[in-house]
Amino acid sequence: MVVPDTLFTGKNCIHFEEINSTNIYAAELIAKTSPAEGTCIITDFQTAGRGQIGRYWHSSAGKNLLISYIFYPHTLKVKDQFLLNVISGLAVYDVVSFYVQDVEVKWPNDIYVNNQKIAGILVQNTLRGDTIKSTIIGIGLNVNEKDFPSELPNPVSIANEKGYDISISDVFCRLCSRLEFYYLKLRNGKYDELRMAYNEKLYRKGILATFQDEKNHIFKATIEGVATDGKLILNTEDGIGKTYAFREIKFI
Repeated sequence: MVVPDTLFTGKNCIHFEEINSTNIYAAELIAKTSPAEGTCIITDFQTAGRGQIGRYWHSSAGKNLLISYIFYPHTLKVKDQFLLNVISGLAVYDVVSFYVQDVEVKWPNDIYVNNQKIAGILVQNTLRGDTIKSTIIGIGLNVNEKDFPSELPNPVSIANEKGYDISISDVFCRLCSRLEFYYLKLRNGKYDELRMAYNEKLYRKGILATFQDEKNHIFKATIEGVATDGKLILNTEDGIGKTYAFREIKFI
């Protein structure tokens, strides 16, 4: 893998042809050693790749970007930890937007292109008191995948959109650069700026859509944004504002 033009993100890159999960390896690495900030684990194929709530992440060998980054945002308070989802979402959004149009961030962890999922993000934090000791940002980005399993509802790749293959090394370098850009903003306390940028890119924001809550109640509402604690802010048809945590609400 090429070395990205960054200060530290992706400079120390551990590459595998095959591994169970880059996030699992990153967690084991943190437990055993003290990897440098910005260390990334990248693989051509994952045997146990997963997304939120245990969903698996499909990827053919060598077709896509499967990567996990290690950071130490020691000054970030636990109450603000959703900002790690924010910076990773913005970084992937920027990378995908370089290649294709109509990109949006689907709360809380996906990147969509024309209502199709092109990337998933899994952030895993280790806490120390009221601050973040370390974080692992795992990203699965569909780059050159052409054919997806039929059970996946709405997948797409950059190559699907462009009509030809893209250099995964180039995508890797762009991702390292954009992730570092937003991570440095985070370290410099630009919280409001980051939240505003994230909210501007939200999937279906301001559009009346159908949702289902954890009690299986189906209703229509518009997305107003994401609160500082990471909850989704909805405005129902009857004008009532409510917030929902992940797993408390889903799109229909």
